[in-house]
Amino acid sequence: MYRERLLEQSNNTALLMNVADTLLLDKQVDEALKEYKKVADIYTEQGFIVKAIAIYKRMLKLRPGLSEIENLMANLSERMATADISPVQPAAKLSEKREEEAVPYLEIENKLLKDLRPEEFKQIVEKLNLRHFEEDTIVVQEGDPGDSLFIVVRGQVRVLTKDANQKEVLLANLGEGEFFGEIALLTGKSRTATIITNTSSELLELTRKDYENIIARHPHVKQVVEEFHLQRAYKTIEALIQSLHEKPH
Repeated sequence: MYRERLLEQSNNTALLMNVADTLLLDKQVDEALKEYKKVADIYTEQGFIVKAIAIYKRMLKLRPGLSEIENLMANLSERMATADISPVQPAAKLSEKREEEAVPYLEIENKLLKDLRPEEFKQIVEKLNLRHFEEDTIVVQEGDPGDSLFIVVRGQVRVLTKDANQKEVLLANLGEGEFFGEIALLTGKSRTATIITNTSSELLELTRKDYENIIARHPHVKQVVEEFHLQRAYKTIEALIQSLHEKPH
């Protein structure tokens, strides 16, 4: 059924993912890898580099050390280093809905990845770890040691904290292309919020150790993370003030 629909929508990544996942369930790993590769190729062409990275990470979990996939990762780094990715893809390439979805991913890719040289980009990509979380799973807990940053590849998470009265406050819902954990990385302090998945989600994780090695070579990465830290801190204060002024029901 999926393949019949693909005859008319050959670049539909959701359909291709369904085909790949179904083949994987049927233990046809090699065939599934071919479909995943198609998805990664499409994401690369559209400028969704973070999504492409996640697909390659998934493929390497199925076939660790497979040279073809590692070469694709290397080619991806070279493409990213030379690509001229605008904040939003041209409408000719993406539908209006897809165009809107492109913005967070392209923002992350422009700010965190684009200015790196191919070998440096490759090193960062190799350090990213793809992790899967089921719905309503705690990713990080407020008060726990903070030793990594996460990028949301697929799904959505909610950010929670507690005010002075220990009342739980929802700070934000983060979707695909957004990241969290930067406060813990910057300050070295414990997690300032609890992150729970709203849906089944895939996240790319960068550890503190790898982050410190990266910013030693690329200070602009630290600057971007600091900017996000300031924005997130403001939102946290704003949410707490709103909570304190809420009238009891």
